[in-house]
Amino acid sequence: MTAHRDPDRLIHAFLKEGQTELPDQVYDAVRDRIETKRQRAVIGPWRTPDMNRYLKIGLAAAAVVVIAVVAFNLLPGSPAPGGEPTQSPQPTSTPAVTPEPTAAGLPLGPFALSEGFNGGPPITVTIGAPGWYGEPANGILIKNDNPDPPAGAGMIVFEGPLYVYGDACHWASTTPDTPATTVDDLVAALASQAPRDASAPVDITVDGYAGKAITLHVPDDAVFSDCDQGFFGSWTIPVGGGPATTPDRYHQGPGQIDEVWIVDVDGVLVVLDWAYYEGTPQFDVDELRAIVESATFGQ
Repeated sequence: MTAHRDPDRLIHAFLKEGQTELPDQVYDAVRDRIETKRQRAVIGPWRTPDMNRYLKIGLAAAAVVVIAVVAFNLLPGSPAPGGEPTQSPQPTSTPAVTPEPTAAGLPLGPFALSEGFNGGPPITVTIGAPGWYGEPANGILIKNDNPDPPAGAGMIVFEGPLYVYGDACHWASTTPDTPATTVDDLVAALASQAPRDASAPVDITVDGYAGKAITLHVPDDAVFSDCDQGFFGSWTIPVGGGPATTPDRYHQGPGQIDEVWIVDVDGVLVVLDWAYYEGTPQFDVDELRAIVESATFGQ
């Protein structure tokens, strides 16, 4: 996955915050620096059918930092690149330092979790405790901004048909020809997936819609580097009439536990996949369960 970057747009966005025009030499240097700093695309820990918007924010922030540094070095009166010019000593003062506020995550109350993917309904949940992070309508929530072992927790939403791999580690050669389109089909495919040690499915109801839940495990001794392309993946979404070429739900580490809740909302599969580890604090797991149980579908 790659992120489109527009150096000219970023430069102009920076100018809106301060100086209204950069000299030509600064503008050219900034643009060249951004172009030469292109990074290898990083796939985030949770992936949805849309590109992870956190990546976009991170790239834009990095570009602004580059702009600020280059502009400081090249604007008239700034030190030359080769070193500091000789200057007369000037009186100095110590500016007051204001501590940065500690982020508490999303505000408590209703949160637009999903705008609706693949023809599915919008989803709203209730955030009942601090420390949850996510972007509205992106289908992802993460406790303390950490989904990783040994103590992370989070959830991700999928809607519509899913291609469930026969083997989560060797997914490339076990992708089915057709996707699961019903609750029963999806549960049956997950129950037989190797090597997930799936629980027996149980009946659930979310916002009045019936469905089933199944618990899956990533083996404690799983070696992700031995898996296809380094991914331990559960499923992928349809793309162009067939399955995507890489997993859309891949996992964060050995020992991850997935509680997969699947409901049929007016003929569309909705999957609420919430995950944690043996080392995740129980109150985080309880908060996550409460968020999932609070889900409502539609406008």
